[in-house]
Amino acid sequence: MLAIKLTICLLFLYNCGLVHGMKKCSDCMEMRLCPDVRNWPQEEVKEKLLESLCGVKKTADGRKSIKICCSDFAENLISRQNEAGDTEVDIDNHSNIGLLPENCGKQFDDRIIGGIVSGIYEFPWMALIAHVNIDSNGKEKRQFKCGGSIISSRYILTAAHCVSEKTIAGVRVGEFNIRTRTDCQGEWPSYICENHLQDIRVEKTIIHEAYSRSPRVRNDIAILRVNKEIDFSFKNVKPICLPVWKELRNVSLSGKRATVAGWGITETENPSNILRKVTVPIMAEAYCAEFFERYSDHIFKNFCAGELGKDSCKGDSGGPLMLFEKYKDSYRMIQYGIVSYGPLLCGSDSPGVYTDVAKYMKWILDSMKE
Repeated sequence: MLAIKLTICLLFLYNCGLVHGMKKCSDCMEMRLCPDVRNWPQEEVKEKLLESLCGVKKTADGRKSIKICCSDFAENLISRQNEAGDTEVDIDNHSNIGLLPENCGKQFDDRIIGGIVSGIYEFPWMALIAHVNIDSNGKEKRQFKCGGSIISSRYILTAAHCVSEKTIAGVRVGEFNIRTRTDCQGEWPSYICENHLQDIRVEKTIIHEAYSRSPRVRNDIAILRVNKEIDFSFKNVKPICLPVWKELRNVSLSGKRATVAGWGITETENPSNILRKVTVPIMAEAYCAEFFERYSDHIFKNFCAGELGKDSCKGDSGGPLMLFEKYKDSYRMIQYGIVSYGPLLCGSDSPGVYTDVAKYMKWILDSMKE
């Protein structure tokens, strides 16, 4: 009701010529698509809306819809919370930060530039999550249905929808080609083979306590604690870095090109046996909100990426979206996203949605133990 009154009020001022000039911003969107407006104090929101007004959109039925700079409300809401004593936790000094390995995100020499098939050692943090399913004969069948990433010797990061209400048989790390025990790639003299797989049971599944899938997807993140340490002595099994430090959490993702890897459905509509990769552009928040307003009203904890013919697909769920960024003293692969959901038609002109890992660093660290 408040939103309707505010819209009428602003349209009245606009139609009467009492609004002088429109603000310019990169996240100009319809007011109804900006979730932080609802959290703003009623006595202050009118004035703030006038300051943030950036346009008026004509809808299909001829009505007018107010557009605002959504980030104005997010930034100021954080400032107000800090003033009230709800200060941002100092993640850089979190007591569990030592559980994340410093020797992370390093790639080896076999990177395949411009290809769609990854190198055997290109993404050594990739994990496969095995589900237990019952076939038509009533027999148990184990299938790899989702991906994940190694973030420490005891933890796998994935999407909540991959493990919620599922029976998890375990995780596999060190995999490249699901169909072969020994994986080989290349030509002589650079021909390489690898067969060090690790199948590990899951000791505990930790799903975000506020995860929901219906009616809107929220907090699609989970971690799996395995029942023994993952062996990092092999070249094909290593952890990925997370955006744990403040300067990494504050990196602007919009406009960057990221890498997604997985064994998901390909253009032939069949899952791939071989680990594949795709480069996708990360989109601006406002563009994302227009596509996925009906799925999530918490776009600020997600982001969108993808373009026509290039997107993550069903079997990629839970897998990482990665950026090559400076981490301490060198450039490494850092996981900024988790494949969450998207259009039914993979690779269509609608983007995929990714859980924003930087927004969940405190939750990840809080959920870990030695």
